[in-house]
Amino acid sequence: MYDKIIVPTDGSEIAMKGVTEGLNLAKELGKPATAIFVLEVGDIKMSENLEKTLRRGAKQALNEVEKVADELGLELEKKVLRGTPYKKITEYAGEDDIIYISSHGSSGFRELFMGSTTDKVLRRANCTVSLVKGGY
Repeated sequence: MYDKIIVPTDGSEIAMKGVTEGLNLAKELGKPATAIFVLEVGDIKMSENLEKTLRRGAKQALNEVEKVADELGLELEKKVLRGTPYKKITEYAGEDDIIYISSHGSSGFRELFMGSTTDKVLRRANCTVSLVKGGY
């Protein structure tokens, strides 16, 4: 059915809804899961301290995902990528994967009824995308 389950996170409580559903599917299907956090930094040159701070936040978010995976007895690969979130998420996913993503993320900003990253992932992914209603 699917090669792997991809669960992007931005560290928000809302994103964890999609993460949790995706991890539950991975367990049910006996498939590997990958948690992705994308550092959205554009082309700016940043200080070493700022980079460390951003990476610390990414690590913390991925550790929260890992806690859920551990509770489910699920092996989890964790990735921190740098770039535009929707691009990195869709580039990472293969045709036979599934992306489990929440309808909104940490920005709280909504384009119509869903977050802009989610909308772009839905439009550009070459694989199945499962949209999990986040709230609002």
